Amino acid sequence: MEEKEVQLLPEAENLNQQSEQLLAESKNICIIPSKDTEAISSAFALFYTLKELGKNVNLIIEDVPETLKFLSPSLDFISYPKNFVISIPTKITEISQIYYEKNNEALKIFLTLENGSIKKDDISFYFSETKPDLIITIGIKDYSKELTDRLNSFAFLLDSPILNIDSTDQNIDISQIPPETANKKFGKINLIKNKSISEITMSLSKNINTNSAKCFLTGMVIYTDNFKNNITADIFETASALMKKGADLKEITKSLLK
Repeated sequence: MEEKEVQLLPEAENLNQQSEQLLAESKNICIIPSKDTEAISSAFALFYTLKELGKNVNLIIEDVPETLKFLSPSLDFISYPKNFVISIPTKITEISQIYYEKNNEALKIFLTLENGSIKKDDISFYFSETKPDLIITIGIKDYSKELTDRLNSFAFLLDSPILNIDSTDQNIDISQIPPETANKKFGKINLIKNKSISEITMSLSKNINTNSAKCFLTGMVIYTDNFKNNITADIFETASALMKKGADLKEITKSLLK
């Protein structure tokens, strides 16, 4: 038993070191959390931490739950990319003129064809952005399955390295998790531990400010159901440290109970 523990500890430390190095080397980072509220809270926290380090960070979140909007004074940074492309193959037809009409109700784009005809299936739509140096997924089990609909237009995300952050139930042996619910380990680095997502993400955040502390503590309140379940000594110790950083537990619990 002792020999097994000695073998596992360096591997866990090595994964953290690799993750920290990947974060340090990346300048353009895209964070994609699952729809789980703890994962979203951790994504907010990591956003604040990386922004303070001078990183160019974007969050892809379809909808922020009302109870979590207090974590940010502005949600302007949570948006899909802004450069949108409409593509029509020249082998289908030549277009001689393009103009548009814009009013309060709609934007209409008019095309004059040189020859041939266009069908709906001939036109493709996608976002065109700078390819990120790193994609961080938080709480996502199967990247291709869970994000297919969300990433259909995000071709610029393809082939970027992924840091896959996820947690497993502390009471379940990782090897005993059913394949259909297990993390598919799709990342370049798979940081998967028997801890809360908040704790795992926090282990990568060296400079925690008041905003990130509030987000991490929010995630812990969600994970423990306001410190009623999944309690460990480490969680209490970490929660205390976050409150010393400026996280207001009373504000967090009040906002989550709305």
